[in-house]
Amino acid sequence: MPATSDRTRHDSPVVPTIDIAQGRTLEPSAIPGLLDPSDPVELIQMYEQQGAGRVFVDVQEPWERSAASLAVVGRARDSGVDLWVSVANGVARSFDDIGSLFALGVDAVGISTTSVERPSILHTAAERFGGDRVLGVMNVRRSGEDRWEVAIEGGETDTPLDAVMWARMLTDLGASRILPNSLDQEGTGKGYDLALVRAMAGAVPVPVVASGGCGTLPHLLDGMRAGASYVITQKMLHDGSHSVGEADRYIRESRPGH
Repeated sequence: MPATSDRTRHDSPVVPTIDIAQGRTLEPSAIPGLLDPSDPVELIQMYEQQGAGRVFVDVQEPWERSAASLAVVGRARDSGVDLWVSVANGVARSFDDIGSLFALGVDAVGISTTSVERPSILHTAAERFGGDRVLGVMNVRRSGEDRWEVAIEGGETDTPLDAVMWARMLTDLGASRILPNSLDQEGTGKGYDLALVRAMAGAVPVPVVASGGCGTLPHLLDGMRAGASYVITQKMLHDGSHSVGEADRYIRESRPGH
């Protein structure tokens, strides 16, 4: 099927994620029609043709080794989608790091570890560039019934921070979207932590992005019904099982009143 035949609205709530290192995707995509299935820019363009309005690019390397991946981000600036970018598990060594991403054409920067260690950087970025360009990312782990705690460094280091309270703090600091990634669900394909999504949506006045665990089209709808404004997914798009257009149509046609 030609890529352009699957185009849908570009305000799709479905946000594909691409993990990259050394300027390449961590795993080749199995989407038909790609000339280079490990080229992140070609993959972003394919998602745009399928109807994506946003793509989350997760640069896996530390800043000191990220030159090739950041060059790819710069090449993708004219792809027609909003680029949400996180580097090194949401690390920004300084305010200048965030500015350098915006100079590449990034639309929003995901800040995670640094928001915990140096929250003033997130606050300064929101003040200078606008809160709509700051994405408050949290890796979280269940610590009890309807309780979650924040982890940093990609989930390697636990903190005592209550995730819901920290989400409120991130919005106070200026983040215009909150992305709580469930470490418990991540990689399982069993669906989002819906209680987490509901708790976050009820706690903050900004859009929530559901993340961690999506494996099927119904999971996307579940996330939206739990209160998410956007839903992150990776594997089922990256392996070609579904397209962004299919996912978007499924959500739209499953809503009441369609």
